[in-house]
Amino acid sequence: MIQTYAGPESATDLLATLTTLPAGHPARPALRDNAIEAWLPLARHLAHRYSGRGEPTDDLVQTATVGLIKAVDKFDPDRGVDFAGYAIPTIIGEIKRHFRDRTWSVRVPRRLQELRLAITEANSTLTHSLGRSPTVADIAAHLSITEEDVLEGLEGARAYNATSLTGI
Repeated sequence: MIQTYAGPESATDLLATLTTLPAGHPARPALRDNAIEAWLPLARHLAHRYSGRGEPTDDLVQTATVGLIKAVDKFDPDRGVDFAGYAIPTIIGEIKRHFRDRTWSVRVPRRLQELRLAITEANSTLTHSLGRSPTVADIAAHLSITEEDVLEGLEGARAYNATSLTGI
């Protein structure tokens, strides 16, 4: 006989009950599904905060849902953190990972993606402090890297957006 779960209805109660059941308990899969469904509004809300940034909202909701599933599966109430406090960073991390991994037109190593961000920040800071556009040497000195590294980071940044070849 298959047991069905007919316990508490609040999302927090569902998770509390889920974590108390042993791994092989027959009610666990249904309870897990109910907990995920109960917390879906949180995932949707977080996904909508990142909409309008060039990615379809449906993809962001799906990515946020993956983050929610990971949060439900890895949540440990014994750590003293409520589920929302654990789930929000997990879901946002999944969304940010989606942007990092999927929005570049050409796959660029993470090191160059991070270098691009550092160069952009340094460019802004130096433009303000120098009163002019910084040179490659200025940026390299500010970041304590070589000029070749700055040029490599600038070249890698060009892969963020693809250019059409039809006009060539």
